[in-house]
Amino acid sequence: MSKKGIVLLGVLIIAVAIVAQSVFGLSGFGSDNVRLVNTDNGVSFAFDSNPSFHSSGGRSFYFVTRTGIRYVSDRGETEWSEPFVLTRPYMATRGDIVAVGEVDNSRVIYVYNSEGRLYTQFLDHPARGFFINSAGDLAVIMQLDGGYEVSVFNQMRHDGHLFGTQIALLSRPMHSPVVADVSECGRFVAIAYLDFYRHLTTIVEFWPIGNAPWGTDGMFAQMDFPDEAIINLRFMADNQILIITDAQIILQQIEGNTLQEVWAMPLYNRMDQLAFWGNNRFAFATGGPSTSDGRYAEPIGTVNIFDLNGLTGSFQLGRRITHLSMSGTAVIIGADRHFHAVSTSGNSLWYHNAIQDVRDMIFMNDTDTVLIAGPHRAYVWRRQRVRD
Repeated sequence: MSKKGIVLLGVLIIAVAIVAQSVFGLSGFGSDNVRLVNTDNGVSFAFDSNPSFHSSGGRSFYFVTRTGIRYVSDRGETEWSEPFVLTRPYMATRGDIVAVGEVDNSRVIYVYNSEGRLYTQFLDHPARGFFINSAGDLAVIMQLDGGYEVSVFNQMRHDGHLFGTQIALLSRPMHSPVVADVSECGRFVAIAYLDFYRHLTTIVEFWPIGNAPWGTDGMFAQMDFPDEAIINLRFMADNQILIITDAQIILQQIEGNTLQEVWAMPLYNRMDQLAFWGNNRFAFATGGPSTSDGRYAEPIGTVNIFDLNGLTGSFQLGRRITHLSMSGTAVIIGADRHFHAVSTSGNSLWYHNAIQDVRDMIFMNDTDTVLIAGPHRAYVWRRQRVRD
């Protein structure tokens, strides 16, 4: 064979290898030749079924569509299922607990754990939003004709209705509740409002649930954030609560009937993505600068990872991030079809280049097993050693 023929053959071999890698979705880095490989185990769904997925770190995952919920093993076997009909299903998750209802229109909310349905909560008014904690406490913001109602339910605790307060538009016409959460101990509920009367101020109220030890049935604390919009609030471990606005992140500790600041940090970027893991970790991806000069802003596409002590690691993807999900020890970062897994200290673990659009990518039981949802199917993938 001539030298020219040998060169052409070499180019052809390289081209075939590249095509094979694209077709089978294999990708990775390093010299150990370990790649993410499709196990062909998973579920299929219609493109317009509004699918959503959740795994709490076990070998199975929740799969919700308009027609019901399934709990599916990493072998693709349905462990249990339950039908319902929802036009726009939404799944709120916390650890092994999930709540499923209708976006902005729920009159009924179903609460499950890995064993099946825990209870069904029927509502007197349509829900604007609902939130669940890992003890099964369901916080619901309901729309009334003349205002709002925030209630907490858990049919596994006594009669199920644990807390309720109403916000009348006549007395508070510009107050709109947007987020509520319940502490893991079930003793406190926090409600975040947007107050449009004072040039967009965030107000966070703290209320006791049931008989508080200091003997009051009313709100025991309030925090105001002038000119700041609430992004999220979430009770973490040990009665700590994380409050995230468009200007800062602050972690507060509830001690008795008082709040004590644990730590706080300013934000100089908009948040493109935000993800949580249980009650101990969270991460966010930076968008563009949030101030006009951008003096202290981080590069777009930076992911900052936190535990309750503060920042544990950072990773720069170098492009705008469109996907973010977490496990207890790692984070999946996605930009269109390009995905990286990084440790909570910010070290790269592996990468994956998808050959089609990805709806979602979440960790399963370890950092080497993930669920990748495409347009019509979701497959379990595992990192395996493959031959050259």
